[in-house]
Amino acid sequence: MNNGLVGKTALITGAGSGIGRATALLFAERGARVVVLDVNRESSEDVVDEIRQKGGTGLAVTADVGNEAAMKQAVADTISSFGTLDVLVNNAAVQIMGPLHEFTEAQFDQIISVNMKGVFFGCKYTLPVMMKQKAGVVLSVSSVLGLVGDPDLGIYGATKGAVIALTKSLAVAYGPYGIRVNCVCPGDVNTPLVKQFFDFQPDPEEAKAQVYRHYPLRRIAEPKEVATTLGFLASEDASFISGSHLFVDGGLSAEVY
Repeated sequence: MNNGLVGKTALITGAGSGIGRATALLFAERGARVVVLDVNRESSEDVVDEIRQKGGTGLAVTADVGNEAAMKQAVADTISSFGTLDVLVNNAAVQIMGPLHEFTEAQFDQIISVNMKGVFFGCKYTLPVMMKQKAGVVLSVSSVLGLVGDPDLGIYGATKGAVIALTKSLAVAYGPYGIRVNCVCPGDVNTPLVKQFFDFQPDPEEAKAQVYRHYPLRRIAEPKEVATTLGFLASEDASFISGSHLFVDGGLSAEVY
């Protein structure tokens, strides 16, 4: 297996916890220089400390992905520190639960800002760097909810569907520059976001048991299982995969009833 990450620079958003944290640690373990971007300074610095303790190279960046100036600066800081940007992982996301008719405009704007504008700004300032390099990989974390519905996560799902559509458009537009673009569509993953989902239910433990029963594997994913998939897509082992959305859902989306 050619992990293809030794000497590469990866910028990972929302890397202070959950899937982002697991991905940052995995990429560093496989030889990448990792820019750990998170809106929470303490979280990003903790991840970088762990990377360095294990002998890796990391840089903590505090930024709101929905802020264009902040994302432009984050990419500039990455180039200033490491001279290149080879892999972008758009992972940062927020979810707000509830029926659509009860949503406020402020809640809608918050989800759009992080889940869609964050991906847009990350790509906007990373792609020109990769175009000059004639190489690069852009990965985004979408969701099975980008393709199927949840009654309490309609806006969240809409943003994840947009990520899938954008992935395909970017793969077509930037493939001639040697840039591959893919996304992963996880099901439930053992992260703070999923804990928030369970806690929202009247009986969290029963809700968890019910969700687990829906999975053919009878469990949900651990963050590292999504991270290893992203690691594969970032590597030369995936050199001819572009424009794809890859399910990492334990067979959830394969079942009819």
